[in-house]
Amino acid sequence: MENFCEITFCQQIGSNKRRNQDALFNGEAVFQYKLKTAEKRLENRPHFIVGVADGISNSNRPEKASKLAMQLLSQMESINRQTIYDLQSSLSAELAEDYFGSATTFVAAEIDQITRKAKILSVGDSRAYLIDAQGKWQQITQDHSILSELLTDFPDKKEEDFAKIYGGVSSCLVADYSEFQDKIFYQEIEIQQGESLLLCSDGLTDGLSDEMREKIWQKYPDDKYRLTVCRKMIEKQSFSDDLSVVCCHSIIE
Repeated sequence: MENFCEITFCQQIGSNKRRNQDALFNGEAVFQYKLKTAEKRLENRPHFIVGVADGISNSNRPEKASKLAMQLLSQMESINRQTIYDLQSSLSAELAEDYFGSATTFVAAEIDQITRKAKILSVGDSRAYLIDAQGKWQQITQDHSILSELLTDFPDKKEEDFAKIYGGVSSCLVADYSEFQDKIFYQEIEIQQGESLLLCSDGLTDGLSDEMREKIWQKYPDDKYRLTVCRKMIEKQSFSDDLSVVCCHSIIE
């Protein structure tokens, strides 16, 4: 019996953008494309890492921080909470002199295909989800955003009760010579048979509601079709953010 993982990924630039401020690592290569149509690759290594980073749009050249974060991730053998502190130091060393303040969110998963366990690490509002065989989405990460903190403080309120100004991130990696002092999400999870692990920037979750994403997963039988439908639906909207998605689905033969 051999374990394979189908890794499906896509990427597209947001409306009225000159550069894609997102970057993704699909376990093999780093992408920062204006358009990367959905593509699938098979991963048969027992242990691998994937990730997504979303450059903070009001920072200095955010695409620099997101791409470097994914390039650094691509060189790692493992991830843990210390990874965030190391990334912050590396971003400062590489970028701060020319692009001081360049900043990015970060979400990564280290997957062990033998134990079917994954380490999830994030800062900011890029997310990791578990998707079950029925297409139901469960958010694993916790958003580090002003809005999510307000919702925690006011449990009787809903997201639409707050102005969009509160959507900014409250934790991120930034090239400013400082030590990382913000919030980190880290958790080890088990991936059950039939489940998928999906990492994304907020271009996906802001562009399509939970209900719509679940309908797409239930209607289409293949991750490549699903990501293509998501990407095209978001592309047609009057305003859209940069979009990056990596979806990992295990197959046992």
